[in-house]
Amino acid sequence: MDLRLIILLGIVSLIYALTNYYIYIHVAPLCLSPRGKILIPLLLLIMAAYPGGRILQAFTSPGVIIKVIIAVGSYYLAFMAYAFSLALFMDIYKLLSSILSFLPLLGTTLQAQIWKVGICLIIALIAFGSLNARKAQVITLDLEIPLGNPGIDSLRAVAVSDMHVGPFINSSRIRCLVDKINGLSPDIVFLVGDIVDESITAATEEGLAEELKRIKAPLGIYAVPGNHEYYAGIEDVQKYLSRGGVRLLRDEFVVIRDSLILVGREDIMANRLGEKERQPLSEILREAPENLPIIVLDHTPIDLEEATSQGAVLQLSGHTHNGQMWPFNLVTRLIFEKSWGLLQKGNTLIYVSCGYGTWGPPVRIGSTPEIILLNLTLNVLK
Repeated sequence: MDLRLIILLGIVSLIYALTNYYIYIHVAPLCLSPRGKILIPLLLLIMAAYPGGRILQAFTSPGVIIKVIIAVGSYYLAFMAYAFSLALFMDIYKLLSSILSFLPLLGTTLQAQIWKVGICLIIALIAFGSLNARKAQVITLDLEIPLGNPGIDSLRAVAVSDMHVGPFINSSRIRCLVDKINGLSPDIVFLVGDIVDESITAATEEGLAEELKRIKAPLGIYAVPGNHEYYAGIEDVQKYLSRGGVRLLRDEFVVIRDSLILVGREDIMANRLGEKERQPLSEILREAPENLPIIVLDHTPIDLEEATSQGAVLQLSGHTHNGQMWPFNLVTRLIFEKSWGLLQKGNTLIYVSCGYGTWGPPVRIGSTPEIILLNLTLNVLK
């Protein structure tokens, strides 16, 4: 395993451990009754479920028991996020009440009641978010694009990002997605990164390649890698996707019907975990035909000025999940210039998708999974 990936996993594991320790020191003192003490080992087991399940998955065949452990741990990730927020809110309140005499103090009994109510509300919220994560909507974008060589006058494209095929985007969910794509009658299909979740093994077991073969798109299926393709092994992913009739574009372009240029970028993770550096867009396009409109597929929406400077008419990205669970969308808005939706920079339109699948908890709160339908009208330049 790459040293940089080991360091990244170490940092994530440390954050996970500290977060759970913070929750534990708030909950454990409230479980002093004989019945309550039984909950402590159960809580510790649930806290260990996600990392434990992932470790078992890496070294053994993922049977039913391991899948159940991962599922429990994944839902706990959502619970953990909101439980941490509740504990932090209570600590802030206790600090303020110690300074401001008019605020009532939080006694042990009241804290226990708040946790009971809070846990019920968190579970209800997660249940809603789990159902919401399975209801994909179609986002339709009608765009006019100028071009100089009118081989085609219109193009109907479907784009999907962040499928995360794995524990929760299984064969039935993939089949449902493919059926929806075919129902939109696309000329061409774009897969905008994070197609697999953690490994090719899971994608193979869920029959991803076989399902992708069912997509009916006369002009083909094109994809770009996301960060998870590098976690899973980019070369293995590329070989596997080719079995499904998908061409993975890695810092290269193709010309579609002599009418437009489609560019696929390496993900920024290539600079950290890949064997080659991500190339500048200008270098990728150095030998591209002139006077044709450029569409860019780039999984992570960073350096958006690059597409604008090269005259791209459209860029499609994903990665952010729009935070996936509120209030993390507030965090992604701080990190990225555009966390979700349509942005115009100069003459370039940029659409950042919140994605189809989920990472970690199979829960979406304040973010609905989506499939993008692009109706492109190509107008001849005069």
